[in-house]
Amino acid sequence: MAKQHWILLRGLCRESRHWGAFPEQMQKRLPNTQVSCIDLPGNGKRYRHPCPTSVNELINDLHRRHRPEQPVYLLGLSLGGMIAYHWMQEYPDDLRGIVLVNCSLSPEHSLPLRLQPNAWPKVIRAMFSTGYPREKALFELTCERQQGRDELLTFWQMYQLEYPLSFSNVRRQLQLAVKCGIQPYPPKKPVLLLSGAKDKLINPRCSEQLSTRWHMPHFNHPEAGHDLPHDQPDWLIKQINEWLKE
Repeated sequence: MAKQHWILLRGLCRESRHWGAFPEQMQKRLPNTQVSCIDLPGNGKRYRHPCPTSVNELINDLHRRHRPEQPVYLLGLSLGGMIAYHWMQEYPDDLRGIVLVNCSLSPEHSLPLRLQPNAWPKVIRAMFSTGYPREKALFELTCERQQGRDELLTFWQMYQLEYPLSFSNVRRQLQLAVKCGIQPYPPKKPVLLLSGAKDKLINPRCSEQLSTRWHMPHFNHPEAGHDLPHDQPDWLIKQINEWLKE
C-alpha cells in the first residue's frame, strides 16, 4: 500500500504547535500515513512574514512552497479549511481530497453564521490583548474539553512569546477570511465536512449547508466546539478513516 500524506492547516492566529498531539495520533491510527503541519504567513515560524490579504496570492505561495511530489490530502480547521478549499480549486492535481472542519465561505454564509454574534466581544478582546489574556479568550471561544486547560494555556502563551503574532497579521488574516468565497462550480476533489455542535465561533449550519450544496458527507459531533481536534480527536480520526474507506 502506498503511503498517504496529509498536510494540516490551522486557523486564525494559530500555528502548527496548536495541533498538540493530534498529528501523532492521526499518524498512528491511520494506516501507512505521514502527517505534516505547515504555518501560514504571519503564524509560527513564519511570524515575521505579512499574511497576504489576497486569497490567490496566499494559495500560490503555499503551492510554491509545499507542492507535493504526489497528490496529498488536506485537513483544514476554520480559516485553514477555507484555504484548503481554495487550494483544491486552484491546484486540484496537488490533492487527493480535503477535510474541512468548522469551515465557512462567503457569500454562501451570512456574517452571523460565519462569526456568531456572541463571539464578537471575545474576538475583539483577543485582537487587542497579548499573552495569557489572549490565549484564555481564544480557549474559551474554541475549546469545550477542559481537561489539561491550565497546562495548555501555559504552552500557548510560550508559543506566542517565541513567535509573537502581530496585530497587523491578525487584521490581515481576518481580511483574508472575509474574502474566502465559494466558487460557482463544484469541488474538484472529494470533500468531507465535519463540525462541532457547540462551536461558539462558526455556526455548524455552515458545514451543513456546504454539504447540501455540494452533495458531500457531513458529520456533526454533539459535544465538540470549534477546535474539534482538541475536543474530540478520536472521533475526528474515526470519521476520516471511514471516509477514506469509501
